[in-house]
Amino acid sequence: MSQSELSGQDQTTNGSGRSIFWFAATTLLGAFLVFQVQPVISKCVLPWFGGTPAVWTTCMLFFQLLLFAGYLYAHLLRTFFRPAVQGMIHLALLVTAALMLPIEPSDAWKPIGSEAPMFYLLWMLTVHVGLPYFVLSSTGPLVQAWLSYQDESDRVYRLYALSNAGSLIALLSYPFIVEPMLSVSDQTIVWSLMFCLFVVVQGVIATGLFRSHERIPPREQITPSPPTVCVTWKTRAAWIALPALASTMLLVITNHVCQDIAVIPFLWVLPLSLYLISFIICFDSPEWYRPKLTAAATLFAIMTIQVEHFLPDSVQLLAEACCYMLTLLGVCLLCHGEVARIKPNASQLTQYYVMLSAGGAMGGILIALICPTVLNTFIELPLTMGIVTAFSGVLFFACRGWRETEYDWSAAHRLRYPAILLMLAPLLTIALAPKDQTIASDRNFFGVLAVVKNEQGLRLVHGSTIHGMQRLGDDSNKPTTYYGHESGIGLAITSLQQRNPALRIGVVGLGCGVLAVYGRSEDDFDMIEINPAVVEIANHHFSFLADSQANIRTHLGDGRLVLERMPQAKFDILVLDAFSSDAIPAHLLTREAIRLYQSRLALGGVLAFHVSNNHLNLTPLVHRLAQDAGMSSRVIRGSADQAEGINQSIWVLAGSNHLALWSDELLQEAKPATPEELSAAPLWTDQHHNLISVLRIW
Repeated sequence: MSQSELSGQDQTTNGSGRSIFWFAATTLLGAFLVFQVQPVISKCVLPWFGGTPAVWTTCMLFFQLLLFAGYLYAHLLRTFFRPAVQGMIHLALLVTAALMLPIEPSDAWKPIGSEAPMFYLLWMLTVHVGLPYFVLSSTGPLVQAWLSYQDESDRVYRLYALSNAGSLIALLSYPFIVEPMLSVSDQTIVWSLMFCLFVVVQGVIATGLFRSHERIPPREQITPSPPTVCVTWKTRAAWIALPALASTMLLVITNHVCQDIAVIPFLWVLPLSLYLISFIICFDSPEWYRPKLTAAATLFAIMTIQVEHFLPDSVQLLAEACCYMLTLLGVCLLCHGEVARIKPNASQLTQYYVMLSAGGAMGGILIALICPTVLNTFIELPLTMGIVTAFSGVLFFACRGWRETEYDWSAAHRLRYPAILLMLAPLLTIALAPKDQTIASDRNFFGVLAVVKNEQGLRLVHGSTIHGMQRLGDDSNKPTTYYGHESGIGLAITSLQQRNPALRIGVVGLGCGVLAVYGRSEDDFDMIEINPAVVEIANHHFSFLADSQANIRTHLGDGRLVLERMPQAKFDILVLDAFSSDAIPAHLLTREAIRLYQSRLALGGVLAFHVSNNHLNLTPLVHRLAQDAGMSSRVIRGSADQAEGINQSIWVLAGSNHLALWSDELLQEAKPATPEELSAAPLWTDQHHNLISVLRIW
């Protein structure tokens, strides 16, 4: 909504209402807080669940469900209560929600590792942020419904575009402004203060309802209402199905692009931004929606994805990611454009929004809850792509013109069989395709793990990240990937074994168990792993653990939480190996974490950080943390040897400042931090850390 429109309507009241400024301010602030609380509360609880991306997916599911509940509340409030009673009820709810602040969970909520992580997280969110978010989620439809008492024209729907603009601002500001500037506790405090401001702003509108009557002003004082859309069961089904398809496509493409194509920090922001932009475009002005052109662009992107393997290797990944993003934007524009095209008049707007939110929640339940439970792979991607291809094709051929939104549905009906074939094509392709070398796959809260076989051996893969490899035949007991004899960890273990008859080694991040090959019969290993599927696969598909001579104990849970429950443990080497992907568990690289690790080291013990990462430069950070803790640190960069299955690796070793405790071999291979590295390095704490400070800049 433009400033001129706001100014021109500022004085538009019905004697007991409020100027449109208050409606717009409430909508914008409420939407901003809705999308700010999601990353804020996610960051609060992320460390307790291993820093996994599934925390964000589960939080999105929770917020989608609560959004539906808020929209339903707005609909029931509008349907069954007079305006004055609506204002009283909502004021009471606003005050109660404000009393629930602050939203940061206490340490008493830390999981012990035996809980079902998804349901425990959903319960924790319900207790701490449920009521404030419920109130915020009802803002959009409720404020528009209250505005319709003054104006029944289509202008009320433009507040929905304003709402999504506020959400987009919140989404983009968090990783680049809020997170770098504010600690976690400060984020919750600032959000709570802004929520109190929201209570005041919306309270102004609610109190105006005390003198309001559900009467529309004289006809000459308002813009005439548009003709009422006939609301049939087919229309209501479309209100649910179209947002469900858009929500499903958002989550499916986000999972695929961020895990399988480009493991790049903050990439998840782009698809969610495109999703919000589609709402802004479709609800701000109907003239912006061009279904035939949008469907054509979507089909072009989908076809390009099918042939992208013919492109040069240097541009394949970029082209694929761009095409998936264009497909997502096109599908969201088509879904939300069609939903906006068949919207009812303002008197039915709350019912309309309830069904839109129900569709969004259904997409979230399908991808975040049902698929991880019943599927072992991301098969929902090809299935969804088949559906959107058929949907886009039908709209393209049914739309009468490039600049029109009128359809020849008889033409669409004639395309029903080709559309069905397009939807079934992915299943046929999967069934007829030659079987690859994936010999096992498991999917749970933490994502999809696959055991892949090639000519060298077996690899444990999570998306595009490799978590270890075992060679075949006589070489099966040799260390591979990042753990070779010349790697930092290989040199550290060998050096300490030469000086100690027995070692106790702790490992945070099991992978397929490669480090177990270094174990002697006198050595003890404590393997800490948060994902139970990793433990199962390491034991059943790889033989590192079974063949090791060492005494191996496996602990299930987050690394820090497990170490906190082991106060008597004293490790000669503590290995931190959880930083290979972009979704690193940042809570394992903070000042408080280093203090915990130090307390678990034996005299002369060494911390070994595996920091090989394509997009994050973690080496200066670890050096700075070690210096802050009074430790000496050195980096060892290992070379690749493809024939031996060895990858390039970066290990940072930290230990006592007494150089006598470091072997000559280690001192020869390891390089200390430069003054420039230390001066430019961030110092993360539990309250203040962000990925921007460690992003690699080329």
